[in-house]
Amino acid sequence: MPDKPKENKRRVPDWFRELVQKFRAGISREFVIYGDINGLTPNPDAAEETETPYLTLRQFIERFLDHRQIVVFYNIASGISFLLPEMEKEFRQTVGFSEDASAASGDAVAAARAKLQSKRSLPREPDACLELMEKLLKKQEKSAVVIQSVHFVAPAVSGGMGAALPQNERANVERLKNWARDEDIENNGNLILLVTDQLAKIHPELKDAGNSIQAICVAKPDWEERKLFLETITEGNQAYRELRERIKGLEERLQKLKPAKRQEVEEEKQEAEETLDQFTNVFPVPDSFDLGQFTVATQGLNLQQIFEVFLSCRASGQEISLQMVKTKKNEILNNEYGEVMEIVDSKLCLDDIGGMEHIKEYFNQALRNIKAGNFLFVPMGITLMGPPGTGKTAIVEALATEASYTFVRTKNIRSMWVGESEARMEKMIFGLRSLAPVVVMNDEADLSEAQRDSVKGDSGVSERLMKRWMELLSDPKIRGKILVINCTNRPDRLDAALKRSGRSDERILLPMPSEEERTAIFQVMFNRYKIPTETTDFRLYANLSAGLSGADIEKISLSAYQRANMKGKEKVGGEELREAIADFIPSASQRDIDLMTLCGTLESSSRQLLPKHLKEILVGIVERRLVPNIDELLHQLVERKIIEPSNGAVPFSPSMN
Repeated sequence: MPDKPKENKRRVPDWFRELVQKFRAGISREFVIYGDINGLTPNPDAAEETETPYLTLRQFIERFLDHRQIVVFYNIASGISFLLPEMEKEFRQTVGFSEDASAASGDAVAAARAKLQSKRSLPREPDACLELMEKLLKKQEKSAVVIQSVHFVAPAVSGGMGAALPQNERANVERLKNWARDEDIENNGNLILLVTDQLAKIHPELKDAGNSIQAICVAKPDWEERKLFLETITEGNQAYRELRERIKGLEERLQKLKPAKRQEVEEEKQEAEETLDQFTNVFPVPDSFDLGQFTVATQGLNLQQIFEVFLSCRASGQEISLQMVKTKKNEILNNEYGEVMEIVDSKLCLDDIGGMEHIKEYFNQALRNIKAGNFLFVPMGITLMGPPGTGKTAIVEALATEASYTFVRTKNIRSMWVGESEARMEKMIFGLRSLAPVVVMNDEADLSEAQRDSVKGDSGVSERLMKRWMELLSDPKIRGKILVINCTNRPDRLDAALKRSGRSDERILLPMPSEEERTAIFQVMFNRYKIPTETTDFRLYANLSAGLSGADIEKISLSAYQRANMKGKEKVGGEELREAIADFIPSASQRDIDLMTLCGTLESSSRQLLPKHLKEILVGIVERRLVPNIDELLHQLVERKIIEPSNGAVPFSPSMN
């Protein structure tokens, strides 16, 4: 049994407290430990061991198992090892892997055989090692078995599509399940720890609620834990500071002493400096170092990764800075989570976006609630809808920047290999929880999220992925911390459960911009890219670019700048702008744009957030009549009271407050 944590003396993490409580309550004797298993854990005896404030997970486990009779560690690469060397002999005798040489003392042949048996190496193969460990657990009291990287011993799957577990791995799964229910193991008070980085990597039968195996998540460090760690590895370290102050005081004394009396103080100073040199894990920081800012900047990193950031700065000879930490953090996290999401260095602000004033005001209100901590008024999620290039990405990035949240873009997590998609989903969700507070852009959500009633032919993988994703979106604990924003051209293709309130509280249409908005977008683009021009009023060019998106105007602005440069002009004039507009060919057809706009209008959740120029947009769509079944779509708009029928030349008018 693990030592009971002493509240006043030993500092132990929450996951270990949970394990101890469940073990002592008799809920389980076998645990899967997953999550941040490669990070650092506070040393529970740091008060006495000031030189070792943090431990690896294995070192931490060793501390709490050192009173047990035999502690066995198993790794598929290195085989069986022991907490203490003397435990191996007792293990061999217990499991019958050595013969008693004294019993065969009268028989030279038997004695020789016993000697050879005692020197024989323990096996490395999982099935053979598990058999020996099972004998230990059934025969020996107060012992423990720790299987590292258990996903190699009992994997969720082996091989490609449609493959089943080989017989030996199937047997491993059954053996591990049996340990959780074996009465001899329970009566012996033994403990079994199965360690993996991802729960989805181990066989699903080891996670079933009825098999008595408990899963314990090792979460990445929270704000307080990172703050304490940063204090420990910087000049905020109390012991380090006290030693520096002592050396400074000795230097001041030396300046006042006569040469004949300096030797003793110099020796004391030298001894203190030698002690200071032993603080190799403490890093100097500039006077501008702000502990709070650095604590926020390291969100999503584990303690080992934070330490590596400081090590890399030391190795390069560079002074630690906030920007360097952010850059290194993005590199580390993109390496860690790159297959499932991208961590983006957001720079855009809401003022960098032209038009959409009513949408920006909505996001400004959300920002005010976030900064005030009024998370109850922050949406659980948002769906942005509309044709491509209308500013969906820009709005999401600006929200992340102004909220000072990490900005993440999800990737397609589906894989051709059985079980890999589920593992990626788990990895992404664990990453998002670790990165919180975070703004998540789920781009092209209509392509990545299949409807549950659609034909899939993937053995239920799509349904399981959707279920797991919606469980996250429905978790009230993420409100204000993980803000997922779906961006889609075709909201009609999204599963209805994904769009419902509580998962996507607002569904907002971002259509092609009005003439007024196009004027503002031209101005914003010239300011953003610092394009020199004599033009102060872009209304003419906004009129010439009717039907184009914000992304189209961005391309036109840069093209006009390039044309002016090729002509040797220092500033962009009207001629270059007209040429760039005339040359541009939109990427989307008017038919597709009209269909996307109608679908987005139908899915909108708030009349106040409908575009102010919706009537103008719908009149154009009706006049063009490019959309198949347009009358049916208009009828649905009337049924939902988004538009109202009229007897005039215009067949409807928007129903807006």
